[in-house]
Amino acid sequence: MKKFVLLGLMSLLMLGACNATPPTDPPTIHELTVVPDNVQKNIVSNDRIQLLHEKDAPYYLVYYSKGNVLASITAEGNRLIIQLEEGSEQRKEAQPYVFKITVKNPELDTIDLRINGQSTPIDRMTIM
Repeated sequence: MKKFVLLGLMSLLMLGACNATPPTDPPTIHELTVVPDNVQKNIVSNDRIQLLHEKDAPYYLVYYSKGNVLASITAEGNRLIIQLEEGSEQRKEAQPYVFKITVKNPELDTIDLRINGQSTPIDRMTIM
């Protein structure tokens, strides 16, 4: 009898593990030093903030700034929070920063872009 109970318990544990939701990879963001041609040709230099996306591909965030920019990304609920921090040192001309964003969780359907902690709208979204 003990053998059957133990076998039944192990079976339940295995079934539970099979039905468990697999962990999703956290979103990532990193600055590109070389911008892919398909992204480069779709950048609109008049827009300060642009988000580009191609089906089943990463997102690309283009941000023009006169200062140095550091980026980080987190997920909260269904929101993807992209944080850009601009340094206080300023150049004469704004330069483009291009970030590659990888998201593997389909539940993240809302983007919240924050520049120096303040939510900021994206000027243009481009489907490539």
